[in-house]
Amino acid sequence: MTGPMRYPPGSLLGDYGRGGVGLVVTGAMWLSLPGAGYVHVIFGGLTLLFALFTIRTAWRQLLRFELLPDGLVQVWPRRRVLLWDRLDSLRLRYYSTRRNREGGWMTLTMRAGDVRMTLESTLEGFDALAQRAATAAEQRGLTLDGPSRANFGALGIAGFEPVPAPPVPPSRWRFNERWRREDRDKNS
Repeated sequence: MTGPMRYPPGSLLGDYGRGGVGLVVTGAMWLSLPGAGYVHVIFGGLTLLFALFTIRTAWRQLLRFELLPDGLVQVWPRRRVLLWDRLDSLRLRYYSTRRNREGGWMTLTMRAGDVRMTLESTLEGFDALAQRAATAAEQRGLTLDGPSRANFGALGIAGFEPVPAPPVPPSRWRFNERWRREDRDKNS
């Protein structure tokens, strides 16, 4: 995919809502609670935190990228170019919002020289971007860590099958079994 890529406003509505509600609630508490200095410090800090989160969300809405055959360009607000033939490192992380690991987002972090970009999976065209970044990493001979390989595999990108977990050594299992037997015999 070539062409403009951005974070769609619909994917940012939840962040705007969380930031706005947090800003209103903590700001109201900060302004309305009398007295104690520590209360003002706590709620002032939380108000600042929610304000920064809301500003970050607005910034993400303004970002524009363009995926080109030779790199990724951040078009607006500040032009930056990440070239595939200079790619130094690549990481793909998954952050789950539920215990069953469903519902979450991925974060792709790329570095080429002094240019570093971190993009979230809510970006339009993220799958094509991840595919292109994985291809560039393979062409450059970069070694990816286990979680990144597993996450590229989860996206269905060929050549990145999940790394299996190492088996539990048998000696450790025997120790645990013996310990359980000894504990069971003591209680009998």
